[in-house]
Amino acid sequence: MFNAEFFPTPQNVIEQMGIDCHGKNVLEPSAGSGNIVEWLNANGAKTVSACEINDKLRAILNGRCNIIGHDFLKVKADHISHIQLIVMNPPFSNAAKHILHAWEIAPEGCEIISLCNWETIKNSYSSERRQLEEIIDNYGDDSVNLGKCFNTAERKTNVEVGLVRLFKPAVSSSFDYDGFYLNEDEEPQENGIIAHNEVRAIVNSYLAAVKCFERHQAIADEMNRYTSLVGYGSGFKFNVSYNKDVVSKEDFAKGMQRQCWEYVFAKMNIQKWVTSGVMRDINEFINNRKNYPFSMKNVYRMFEVIVGTREHTMNRAIVEAIDNITKYTHENRYGLPGWKTNEGHLLNKKFIMDWMVEYWCSGYSLRHGGQYEKLQDLTKALCYVTGNNYDQVSTIYSVFNRMKPQLTTNHWYDAGFFEFKFFKKGTMHIKFQNESDWESINRAYAKIKGQVLPEKI
Repeated sequence: MFNAEFFPTPQNVIEQMGIDCHGKNVLEPSAGSGNIVEWLNANGAKTVSACEINDKLRAILNGRCNIIGHDFLKVKADHISHIQLIVMNPPFSNAAKHILHAWEIAPEGCEIISLCNWETIKNSYSSERRQLEEIIDNYGDDSVNLGKCFNTAERKTNVEVGLVRLFKPAVSSSFDYDGFYLNEDEEPQENGIIAHNEVRAIVNSYLAAVKCFERHQAIADEMNRYTSLVGYGSGFKFNVSYNKDVVSKEDFAKGMQRQCWEYVFAKMNIQKWVTSGVMRDINEFINNRKNYPFSMKNVYRMFEVIVGTREHTMNRAIVEAIDNITKYTHENRYGLPGWKTNEGHLLNKKFIMDWMVEYWCSGYSLRHGGQYEKLQDLTKALCYVTGNNYDQVSTIYSVFNRMKPQLTTNHWYDAGFFEFKFFKKGTMHIKFQNESDWESINRAYAKIKGQVLPEKI
C-alpha cells in the first residue's frame, strides 16, 4: 500500500460532492491515484492541476493533469492564481490544516469543496479546527455528514466523512467579474420562476454596487499620488458607512450578497404553494446558502433544485395538510381532542377545527396561528391537486377581511373550495363545495400513502 493516508475517493462519493467544474481551472491538492482528477477531466474541467506527495502515486498521475508540486502545504498563492475551483480529499488525520492552507492561498472568487473526517468539523478541540469552524460559519455552506461512505471503497474505513464547501470572497478591485454571468447559450430564453432578464438585472445591481464601493478606494489612491508628489503625505482614505458604522468592502459585499439572495427568494413567492412545515425547511435551506456567490449560474442552479424537488415537496404538503386535520378524530389516536365528524384515514367532506375564531369589539376575527395555518396548507395542497392558482382562490381569511362586521355565528359562508360556519366558542365547521375537489385530494393522499381507495368513496 502507498501510505496509511491513501484512501482513493469512490465514484459515488465524488457524485455527492456537488462539483460544477465545467470550463473551470481546477486544483486537486492531494490527488492520490487520480480518481477525482479523472472525474474532473470527464466532466468538462478546462484544466486540472494537482499535487501529490507520494512518488509512486505521482507517477500514476503523469499525463492526466498538470503536477504543480509535491507537498500541497508548500504551494504558494502565486502558483494557483488562475485556479477557480479546488476539490479536495485531504489526509483525514490532518484535514483542517490542508483546508486552511487551501483557503489561505485560494484566489478571490475561488470555491473550495473538501471531504474530511466529520470530527474535524464537529469537534473543534484545536486552534486549527476552531479557525476552520469560523471560516465555515462566515464563508461556507452548511457542512454535510456523508456518513461512513468509504466503508465499501477500494480502501475501506468506517470513519464518518464530512463535506465542506467554502467561497473565497472577492475584495480587490482587480477581481474578474465575468464569471458572474452565464454565456449567451447558457441563458434560459423563456420566462420561468423569475424572468431571466430580471435575474440578470438583480445580478447587475449587486455587481454595480460592489464596483461603486471600489471607486472610493480608487479616488483615495489618485489623491495620494498627487499629494505625495509635493510632500503633503499619502495617507488619504475614504470610508463608507451604513447607519453610522464604517463597513469594509468585504462586509459590504457579503451583506449585499445575502440581501440579494433574500430578494430573489421573496420574488419567487414560494410560500404560496407549500405548507408551513415545508416552508420552514426551505427557509433553512435558503439561509444555509446565502454564502453562495450571487451569480446568474448559482441563481439558476438554485431554481433547478427547488423546481426539481417540487413534486416531492407538494406530496409532503398534501400529507401534512390532511394529517394535521384528520388527527383530530373521535378515536383520539394522537391524544388530541376530536369529533365524530372527522375521519382518521381520509378527509371527510365535512370536518371540524377548533380555536379558529375569537371575538373582538369590532366583530369576529380569525385566530392567526397553528390552526389557521393548517387550513391554509390544505388550500395550497388543493390548488396543487386541482391546478388552481392560489392567488386567485377565495380563502376564509379573505371572507373575514371583507365581511367582518356582518359575520354571525352558525351561518354558512362561501370561501373558495369550502363553505364554513363558526360558533362562539371558536370552533369552525368546514365542508367542501365540490365533491370532485374532495375526491381529488383524498385520492392524491391515498396514492402517496400507498393506500387503495375504492372506485367510489
